[in-house]
Amino acid sequence: MIIVRAARESDIDGVLELAKQAFPGMTTLPPDREVLLAKLKNSERSVQKSVESPSLESYFLVMEDTSVEKVVGTAAVIACLGGKDEFYSYKLNKVTQSCKELDKRVSVETLNLSNHFEGYSEVATLYLDKEYRKNGNGKLLARTRYLFMAQFRNRFPEGVMADLRGYFDEDGNSPFWDAVGSRFFEMDFAQADLYGAIHGNQFIADLMPKQPIYVNMLPEAAQEVIGKCNVVGKPAMRMLENEGFRWNGHVDIFDAAPSVDTKIDDIVSIKNSRTAEVIGISEHEEDECAFIATGEIDSFKCCETSISIEKGGVRLPRSIMKTLGLELGDTIRYLVIGNSK
Repeated sequence: MIIVRAARESDIDGVLELAKQAFPGMTTLPPDREVLLAKLKNSERSVQKSVESPSLESYFLVMEDTSVEKVVGTAAVIACLGGKDEFYSYKLNKVTQSCKELDKRVSVETLNLSNHFEGYSEVATLYLDKEYRKNGNGKLLARTRYLFMAQFRNRFPEGVMADLRGYFDEDGNSPFWDAVGSRFFEMDFAQADLYGAIHGNQFIADLMPKQPIYVNMLPEAAQEVIGKCNVVGKPAMRMLENEGFRWNGHVDIFDAAPSVDTKIDDIVSIKNSRTAEVIGISEHEEDECAFIATGEIDSFKCCETSISIEKGGVRLPRSIMKTLGLELGDTIRYLVIGNSK
């Protein structure tokens, strides 16, 4: 059975293998054992912490194939960006200048360094083992983050953002990084990506130019990828758009990938999710299909199942009740899949 659950420190080996698959391009999942172990430990501390308002917490989730006890996917929610290190992005703006003598008017785009997303939460670290990219596993992994946020709403602020993976070629080269970042950091894209993931982004503040960058002065290859996600990131982009995220001109400082955002209570999966009491067992094949989430924050689990929705509550298959440790009278959160597409 495929489930998504709160991560544990003991998941480190499986998470590290997935990080090696994902590298380069995913800053929040670096292939570094100590960094990943620190993320897992911080997640365990975060779920044990009593929270009145979001701060430095982060929540790491893993997808597990319970039939082989294998970690096959990762997802995370960072509670509040900018609480410890500054969070940077570029804002794509337009500047218009005119000259009456030449009867000339010129409009150009600029990239301005911005801390716009500080105070937002971030849905991040969405990665699925290549062998498991089937049977709706990606949708389950992505939407589990929103059910988690809905279930523990007080732990998250109003604004939510997500960074996509930007374009890089088969050799791991990023045209945007080559044109901009490499001029100031003297390292290739993969090195900078890994350095930022391990050491934080302070080096960006130290060395990145504070003045606007004129887009029309960049090489054409770099211009073309601004606001574009990598081919492997397009499915993730579609899922985010289906949830209500929109691109408002912010791009990642490393590879110029789009950074999208929305309001937490406008996220489709959050708006359409419901809570209900488990009132019985159901084995009906005609039942609706849904994602269900259960458990306190430290024992949180989510999976896909059939569900019978009745006036007084819901009925679930016996096998699901056993796997999730549910009993009659327990409360679950569910999202009917047909209502969330």
